[in-house]
Amino acid sequence: MPETPISLRERMFHPAVVWILRVIVGLTFVFSGFVKGIDPWGSCIKIGEYLDVWGWEIPAALVTCAAFLLAGFEFLWGFMLLLGCYKRVSVWILTLMMALMLPLTLYIAMASPVADCGCFGDFLIISNNATFVKNLFITAGLVYLWLFNSRVDGLFMPYVQWIVGGLVTIYIFAIELCGYNIQPLLDFRRFSPGTELLGGDAGEEDVETVFEYIYEKDGKREKFDIDNLPDSTWIFVDRVLVSGTVNNDDGFVILDEDGDDIAPDIVSTDTEQFMVTIPDISRVDLSYTYLINELEDFVSERGGSLVVLINADSAGIEWWKDISMADYDIYQTDPKLMKELARGNAALVYLDKGKVVWKRTLSSISYTFVTETPASQLIMRLDPEPGYLLRLITVPFAAILLVLLVLDRSGKLLAWHISRRRLKNKALADKT
Repeated sequence: MPETPISLRERMFHPAVVWILRVIVGLTFVFSGFVKGIDPWGSCIKIGEYLDVWGWEIPAALVTCAAFLLAGFEFLWGFMLLLGCYKRVSVWILTLMMALMLPLTLYIAMASPVADCGCFGDFLIISNNATFVKNLFITAGLVYLWLFNSRVDGLFMPYVQWIVGGLVTIYIFAIELCGYNIQPLLDFRRFSPGTELLGGDAGEEDVETVFEYIYEKDGKREKFDIDNLPDSTWIFVDRVLVSGTVNNDDGFVILDEDGDDIAPDIVSTDTEQFMVTIPDISRVDLSYTYLINELEDFVSERGGSLVVLINADSAGIEWWKDISMADYDIYQTDPKLMKELARGNAALVYLDKGKVVWKRTLSSISYTFVTETPASQLIMRLDPEPGYLLRLITVPFAAILLVLLVLDRSGKLLAWHISRRRLKNKALADKT
């Protein structure tokens, strides 16, 4: 008998190809969701850049919710695809997402409204063109999986997949909550713990790097060069790179009214120091003033100092001094640099001889904690230990997932599931 011709679709199918694409596409989404989830503040900043370009005014709370949901969505469904769970649903959902993201990244590649898409957070910054090409390959992979993914079994049996999805959801939201309320558990930015805040060449100018400085007054924004900065009635908004490069070894910059970098005069390289960052004075909780004053008294008694970096004009700085009864020094600083140094509406950075040791949001520190903790233990107990927190969340998650996989593949969970269903059916039969 003549052989039945094999269709092109059948020739295209191979279980190994399905698993390779599950791993590549799934890991891409997992990685993207994880680096966004680690740093929800960074995701909010990036979403804000898009909204500013499009002229949309969205409440900050909604932007924060969007940042949380986007990271959780990518991580969860990327993980489901990677493990072969919800084989049809995961592919459909991710394909729908790419149907939105592909035209968006095409627009970004053509118009360049932002410097980079932010798809991999601060961990990996790729060009807008590279982002679009990446999304093309992801979409092609999802199309193949849309055809064949349901033919290949996943790691977990269908009856246990909801437990896996629940574990993954709890894990990523725990990561996000820590990153938002304290600090990112992994710091991919220039001023991560262990780095010198002033950089390797403290006080030396990089003559090849040129910036434009954007200031705002009465709702009007203007650009100025370093030799023509406005007076203190203008509010510093942003610093834009015109030529040259900004390297990871470049230090923190604090400009005075004449445009000179005074950071080497402010950052102490001899003693310990608290540095408070307030990138938006309109969004800071005024109750923090009591906490800052208490921290200033504490560090001063140890021979150190506290400085506050704030984004406000001279009137705003005077207002802050008045309501806070500040004895500490206050400096106007680039809000973008402040956000790069530490996340949050207000944050505390601990420096030891000019080196960043730890950082955390002021909202994660209570006034009573500072006043009631013995002075000899306060510095140590204020350290959020992000590496420890990450291990505390990740190790149990991985262990539970592994145990669940072993039990599932061994058939013990299936036997328990069948036994449970039989008991349930018997109880219903007895009632009738």
